[in-house]
Amino acid sequence: MLRRSLPSRAKSRLIITGSIAAALFLVFYAFFNLTVLGQSLENSWAWRYEVFDTVGYWLSRHGLPPLSGDRATIVVGVALAVIVAAARRRWRTAIWVAVALPAAVLASEGFKTISARPLLVDSRDDAISYPSGHAVIALAVGAALLIVIPRLWVRWFVPVLGVWMAMASSAIIVIGHHRPSEIAGAALLVIVVFTLVGAVVQPIASARQGEFAARTDGRPGAWAADAARRVWVRVLIVAAIVAAGLFAAWGALPWVTLVDGVTGAAASLLVIGMTLAVRSWTGSRAPQRQAPATSHSVRGDRGRMLRLRRA
Repeated sequence: MLRRSLPSRAKSRLIITGSIAAALFLVFYAFFNLTVLGQSLENSWAWRYEVFDTVGYWLSRHGLPPLSGDRATIVVGVALAVIVAAARRRWRTAIWVAVALPAAVLASEGFKTISARPLLVDSRDDAISYPSGHAVIALAVGAALLIVIPRLWVRWFVPVLGVWMAMASSAIIVIGHHRPSEIAGAALLVIVVFTLVGAVVQPIASARQGEFAARTDGRPGAWAADAARRVWVRVLIVAAIVAAGLFAAWGALPWVTLVDGVTGAAASLLVIGMTLAVRSWTGSRAPQRQAPATSHSVRGDRGRMLRLRRA
């Protein structure tokens, strides 16, 4: 009975998460594209600084994907994700990323063709570009790779992919290709596509999941020390991703650098966090082992064993 309830619960989580992200995606579009206030907020700093003086422009001119070679980034991202999943014999996971990554890119382009952005304020920035296709590519490639890599690799790949995702997303804004809301919309769209495709394709809650539980040395206090270490590692990773976003937006007006850098970093962290959550829901990452028994419980167990032997 438990095995039957786990898949339905995990699929419900995926569907609910995808539905919430889809609703937020539409809310962001409606507010920032169809209202005077939303357009005014984002157009207030457009074309007020020299794009050529920003780090983001330098990154775009020196081949940072997907600012340069967007199609190649898609092909390489899909190929790497599928190869890693196939090497681990995760065939459904390979199908999952092979479908979700291109679907996210196609969904972003398709939404632009059916959406509108009426010119409600006086501004040069009147392009219909919600969501950012380049940001979708970067965030979707990062999500696909985080889904397929082994659990032991996650701690190393998260900061590397996060820094790249944040730099690409922030650079896209600061060079004037997209607005901050379009980066947020890209992150939400990636979550929508990956969760809904995963709910259909990915098998949930593998029966072998418990075999890969995290190891501890069993000493009292070891679990707490390990938990404290993980907290500090996460804080450092978040700081590195935020710093990468601010670095890519450097050179613009100070408050523009802050908004653009934090937006790119926040979008990257949102996708990373949801991807790791999806891994745990689908059984791609094993649950952590519970805290080991305390010294009091260990002494109690020994006492019971001695009484049983004497009896």
